[in-house]
Amino acid sequence: MKDNLVRILIALLLLAAGAWLVSATEWADTANPTPARGEAATNQFYLAQKLLRELGAKVVKRQALDHLPPKEARLVLLSQRWDLFPDRAGRLREWVEQGGHLVIPDYIFDEHKSLKDWLPIKANYYAIPKPGPKPAQAPGSRAALLKDENCRSLTEPESLPASYDGVRSFRVCFEPGRRQFTPIGKTQALWSVQSPAGIEMLRVPVGRGTVTVINYVGALNNFNLLRADNPLLVATALQARSGAEFWFVVEEAREPFLRWLWHNGQAAILLGLLALAFALWRAGVRFGPLIASAGTQRRSMAEQVRGTAEFLHIHGGDALHAAQVRALDESAQRHLHRHAIGDAERLTAAIAQATGLDARALSEAMALRKRGPGALAADLELLETALRRLDANAIPHASTSH
Repeated sequence: MKDNLVRILIALLLLAAGAWLVSATEWADTANPTPARGEAATNQFYLAQKLLRELGAKVVKRQALDHLPPKEARLVLLSQRWDLFPDRAGRLREWVEQGGHLVIPDYIFDEHKSLKDWLPIKANYYAIPKPGPKPAQAPGSRAALLKDENCRSLTEPESLPASYDGVRSFRVCFEPGRRQFTPIGKTQALWSVQSPAGIEMLRVPVGRGTVTVINYVGALNNFNLLRADNPLLVATALQARSGAEFWFVVEEAREPFLRWLWHNGQAAILLGLLALAFALWRAGVRFGPLIASAGTQRRSMAEQVRGTAEFLHIHGGDALHAAQVRALDESAQRHLHRHAIGDAERLTAAIAQATGLDARALSEAMALRKRGPGALAADLELLETALRRLDANAIPHASTSH
């Protein structure tokens, strides 16, 4: 019996705690946005491009306006530096006049005088009205308030055909801009949407093409595109059609210089690298000669006679004598100690001592004087004998006498 009372008491306590928990808490759904992944994390216009693809259009993303789209295509120009090169403005105008459809945000129209010169559109600034007081937040309505933030209505004028049957009003959710647009002169608008402050988006004809100015690029970004009637308004502003081609130029970017150089000059770079490698190989240090060195061989007697005769014929006997004396002097410098600082007499004595020849005869043979053919031959023979003996003996430390 006592155990049953304990069980009943515990059950009552649990029941009371549950009742208090229900009365003291509130359960509500909370919207937690999922972080973007993949291409959506890096491309702020991913949803707009996906919407166009789902409608059957072709989307081309470009990093520069180097080339213009085909005729009848749609060019969504969002890059502030699209006219980096002066010829682009003229080419863009020609493209529109020949049938292209250009879509630009208001800041592009305002910041580029090259567009104002030929677009029949005028922009007026106005002050954005301050938002009224927000309604009191009812319990459980926070998610709904965040979802409806910055929302308002834009309508198509009655004077123009409605984009959708029976629908002229769009409930859009994005910040309003500070500009309203009007056509200039006799230009008639092809399409427009307006708020009480004025026209926020406008399309006018230019030649065989069209130009559409949208008030705020925020309507295209991933955060706002799926809110309220934003997808309908974007499809209308971009003239989305099945089979149409859309070019998005969001920024003026260039390929890194080294990568661009490789893509445009691979052949020249490869040839230059091969030439550099060949030059370094030619100038490099080698481990040995390219070919084996030829052995030192003496000339034959016939070659010696012919060479001597040719030398005598060209230079004369005195030159041959001087060459023979110079050869003997160079041999003495290699083999006789202190020869370089000795005088002629000491030189003769040192050579005579090293070779065993008569010093007086050697001195007369080395002297510069006029000789007859017989005397020249005898002196040359004596000098050659001294040279050969000196080289054969190879006495490196023979000293001169004092």
